Amino acid sequence: MSLCLPTYVVIDASSSMKPHEKVLNATLSRLHYNLATNPRVSEFARVSVVAFSTDVHVVIPMSDMEQVPAMPEVICGGRTEYGKTFDRVRECIEQDVSDLRTQHLSVLRPTVFFLTDGAPTDAHWQNSFRKLVNRDWPRHPHVIAYGFGGAKRDVLQQVATKALFIADGSDTESALSGAITGLLNSLITSSKTGRMQIATDVKGFEYVQVAQEYVD
Repeated sequence: MSLCLPTYVVIDASSSMKPHEKVLNATLSRLHYNLATNPRVSEFARVSVVAFSTDVHVVIPMSDMEQVPAMPEVICGGRTEYGKTFDRVRECIEQDVSDLRTQHLSVLRPTVFFLTDGAPTDAHWQNSFRKLVNRDWPRHPHVIAYGFGGAKRDVLQQVATKALFIADGSDTESALSGAITGLLNSLITSSKTGRMQIATDVKGFEYVQVAQEYVD
């Protein structure tokens, strides 16, 4: 039975990202290209891309990227709603894991790569987050967070359960590119070992270890 890592690339598309929209889309296209042209990785890491702002959009549902012809365009604008995002990702995981198992795949614990340049605009997002990472839910994911621009370290320390990366500069576009490269390197390494492994050396980012009690 083939191993499969359900992977969610959850990316901030709020109004603060509007000036960087072109670079965001170019970076996502590069992610698609690198996965689609590496069959070993795309077979192991099934990927869903989710863009969030005031609303949450599943840009690409859980897929083998080799089967996806192109990355749809993401339009930025709106608020930075964390709560709705975590609710939607939980729904996706519930459905996707069931679907992957019907394909006779051995499904590993899901992984969420969360990329944001800002603080949440909704007050009670922690309730949704707790439901997403609740250990009593067998499908609770690892969360790896990348913060840049106006993202707040103290907030992302509450979100990251596996690893946290904080950009060491204010250049959002370089940080976005670095985060996607780090994400890709993690998936490439994981596909070789058959388990989730994080590339901790990410250009332009400080790697922050998360509290041990949240890691398993």
